[in-house]
Amino acid sequence: MKRFSLFMMVCLVAFASSQAQLLWKVSGNGLARPSYIFGTHHMAPASMIGQIKGIDEAIEGCDIVVGEIEKDSLTSPEVQARMAQYMIAPPDSTLDKLLSPEDYAIVETVFNKYFSTMGVKLAQMNALKPSAISTQMQAMQAIKYFPNFDATNLIDVAVQTRANNAGRPSVGLETVMEQIDLLFNGPLTEQARGLVEACQQDEFFQVQSAALADAYMGQDLDKLMAVMTDATMGGDSEQMMDALIYSRNRVWVGKLVKMMPERAALVCVGAGHLPGDQGLLQLLRNVGYTVEPVQ
Repeated sequence: MKRFSLFMMVCLVAFASSQAQLLWKVSGNGLARPSYIFGTHHMAPASMIGQIKGIDEAIEGCDIVVGEIEKDSLTSPEVQARMAQYMIAPPDSTLDKLLSPEDYAIVETVFNKYFSTMGVKLAQMNALKPSAISTQMQAMQAIKYFPNFDATNLIDVAVQTRANNAGRPSVGLETVMEQIDLLFNGPLTEQARGLVEACQQDEFFQVQSAALADAYMGQDLDKLMAVMTDATMGGDSEQMMDALIYSRNRVWVGKLVKMMPERAALVCVGAGHLPGDQGLLQLLRNVGYTVEPVQ
């Protein structure tokens, strides 16, 4: 449950600044032109783009836009089919078989709180892996704290789209399936236990989702990091943080170091990956780049 919840926070939240700053410039170390790193929130509305100082210059100054995942790959029919297949549990491990009647009732109560108005019942989700159900529920938690939420017009996709429309191609640091594997490849019994525990602590996770949204909208990195490193979320586990964040940061920096000398990049990633001694910003500084907030 902690592993999954922490990963979801990193996915949902994107923040990048010890100075309440979302956009950073990367220069020096032989770069002919600077690159930029932008923190996004996967549930934040595209209307927030106008509040990001320097984003237009960053788009105009880049040769390529780099996301965690290349946005168009999400809509590929082949990828969609593989994702759907990966989220389905084996016939002998559907949710009603993984959970006791008592635990199923706990999950059903919380599920109904988020989905009853849509006419969706938990029984319709029985074939999904427990983590796939958790994903949907945590997304619904996050959505409620963004009144202008529009699934068709979110800030991270909108920035990539704006860059694409300006003639800049986009690439991803990871594939869709690599992220899907992180989410859904754990033992199903552990996923089921995590789903039940998350539902038992639904009120707590609502508070955490609200705190994350508030931190993003208010550009308060200290508050964001306090939520991210909360022991209840597993943020005090170095092993978990390394598996979900730090090891990926190291791989990403290796890719960016090769990319940026050839093409100025606008990098859009979740801000759980940016701050701290093992965050992207510091790792780039460690290899000789100047990394500073865009004023």
